[in-house]
Amino acid sequence: MILVFGSILQSITIEDDPDSVVGSTSFAKLYANSVGGKGALQSLAAAKAGGKTALVGRTGDDELSKHILMRLRKHGVITSGVAKADHAQTGTATYISNEDRTIIALGASEKTTAEQIPQEVLNDRSVVLTQTELDMTETEAVFEIAKNKAATTILNLSPRIDIESSTLKLVDYLIAPSTAKNALGDLSAYPKLTTIFLNNDGSCELRLKTGASSPIPKISLDHLQWLHPEGSQDAFCGTFAACLYAGLGLDKALIRSLVAATLSASKPGEYDSIPYSDEVNETLKAFQQG
Repeated sequence: MILVFGSILQSITIEDDPDSVVGSTSFAKLYANSVGGKGALQSLAAAKAGGKTALVGRTGDDELSKHILMRLRKHGVITSGVAKADHAQTGTATYISNEDRTIIALGASEKTTAEQIPQEVLNDRSVVLTQTELDMTETEAVFEIAKNKAATTILNLSPRIDIESSTLKLVDYLIAPSTAKNALGDLSAYPKLTTIFLNNDGSCELRLKTGASSPIPKISLDHLQWLHPEGSQDAFCGTFAACLYAGLGLDKALIRSLVAATLSASKPGEYDSIPYSDEVNETLKAFQQG
């Protein structure tokens, strides 16, 4: 099983209209409401990629939670590991597009703990995927549980890029934005770690456990334009987890994940842009023929 430990949020996108300011009030040109949170979106990507995927997180006991979980379950995400938080609302991520700025109110997600992990389903075939939106103390505890069960561990170093050495020692695959390279520094102290740096243009760089580094170009097809990267990283991470769970080699996992990221970046939104495995197969076939 793929187990995703992370945030579950409402996603709101707003484009402000500078010409509509009245005193301290302005009117938006664009408003969109959808499923958000890196845990929710990456579990969706893993499920759409064909992996048996369970999400562990926390929401409020509200209508918003019911709407979000229903939309995830529709695509095959198992949500029995999602707990309800008393006296807390389901969290929200608000993206102000013309400012390229996101404001996150974690709400109930902030109460997610490692104790929610269903240890009985973890084994040496399991893949555990997390991010850095939640409390990193709890994330490290999740990795400790996963390693005790011989599961494969993946950390998406986003949105925060600071990480303790004790956490990094428990990670098998680190997926990070290329802007985090300087902050991470020398990773040679972690000989079991494979690192994937994602670039803003759809390409990536692979750093193997041996220390060798290899740039991997973006997937280029005429009908796919890298215009909406907001969901691409989550599409990549979820697809990568599904590929490892399916037993694919690292090279094939990377290519399929890059295709999924490119497909996501060719469409607006996050939830709606994450592709199914059939779309990845069709795109990969066209890329290989081209």
